[in-house]
Amino acid sequence: MAVRGFARLLKQHSPDSEIWWDSSPSLYAAFEESMKLKYSDIYPQIRELLPNGFSNSDTGISGATTNPILITQAVLANPDKWHARAASLCTALSSSEKAARIYDRVIIEGARRLLPLHASSRQRHGWLSAQIEGGDSMDEDALVERGRQLAQLAPNIMIKVPGSEEGYRAIERLVAQGYSINNTFCFSVSQAAAFFKAIHDGRLHAQRQGVSTEHARYVVSFMIGRLGAEDEIRGRLTNPDRRWAELAVYQAIQALRRRWRTPARLLLCSLKVDTDSRGREHCWHLQRTGADTTLYTMTPHIIEFLARRQRQLRPIVPATRGVQVPEGVMHRLMSIDYWRQAYFEGGLAPREFARYPAFITAGRDAREGQQRLLDFVQAAGAGQQKLPIRTTHDQSLECAS
Repeated sequence: MAVRGFARLLKQHSPDSEIWWDSSPSLYAAFEESMKLKYSDIYPQIRELLPNGFSNSDTGISGATTNPILITQAVLANPDKWHARAASLCTALSSSEKAARIYDRVIIEGARRLLPLHASSRQRHGWLSAQIEGGDSMDEDALVERGRQLAQLAPNIMIKVPGSEEGYRAIERLVAQGYSINNTFCFSVSQAAAFFKAIHDGRLHAQRQGVSTEHARYVVSFMIGRLGAEDEIRGRLTNPDRRWAELAVYQAIQALRRRWRTPARLLLCSLKVDTDSRGREHCWHLQRTGADTTLYTMTPHIIEFLARRQRQLRPIVPATRGVQVPEGVMHRLMSIDYWRQAYFEGGLAPREFARYPAFITAGRDAREGQQRLLDFVQAAGAGQQKLPIRTTHDQSLECAS
């Protein structure tokens, strides 16, 4: 018996909600094929979420997001290809410069896979979020410069800027120049408020300068599963209470978004699957959100979870109304400084954004992804040759023979 899956149920209640691929687009086709083989009995339903080659679909994946960890995973998934490319780069380049060229190339190839969807949807869908690597420690000017470089790699690039004090100043300037923005490393209502203000002010400046923002899109990536993973809250609450803590901040950001009447939308990432005492899998991040327009980035792990539940004829159903956090849970949460800082607007001052524990952890993980890519490039250097190579964004990497 066919049952409706999460994607179709979400769209029925909230037509503007979307699901994005949370991995490099270069890995999508292989995953799609593996799901076809593994879940052949329910594949027509899975196809609703996984359209062939990111094709235009009413219920399917409509965008993608990357970061240094995901880009490195894509490189390591095809080491021969990327080893040869790294080894052929100009010997005059430093290892870090070569790693940056590889990083850009993975983004270019991923964006290219989404371009047909970008065109067929008239630039509404088919965006690839490309993260400014090392952005958590960059100043405003460096963020703007690197953001512009990433945006020039392909017409469907959405610049992924971290939610630091400097990041929001950079976002305002990039919005004023007409770019699409994904605000990452967001864990608090205060950061979301800074983002909405940066979008508002940037668009006003663009209007005064005659810069079109007609096709620009803006999302704030609330890293929901990371919020409750820090020791400040993890050691003081049960797992269900931690999920309630995350959902309370989600609802507060949605309420703030409605008050601002902003074109920016909320994107949920770092979704987590939990297993209860009876061994049953759940995902509150999917089951208790969706009443308001929400974008979701789904890793292959989350998509397989949805497939398992659908095969069991127990599909994950999104919420159709806001959930009520139990009074006792709210009382416990109010005693935790870390959570209050995330929940209340003004709970964090802009200078504190980059010092928030979850932000620090996210930055450290991103730097580890960068380091793995750098290690890969350095290993490729042992067989380095002076061969010419060009990229499609007019960056010449040629060496003189």
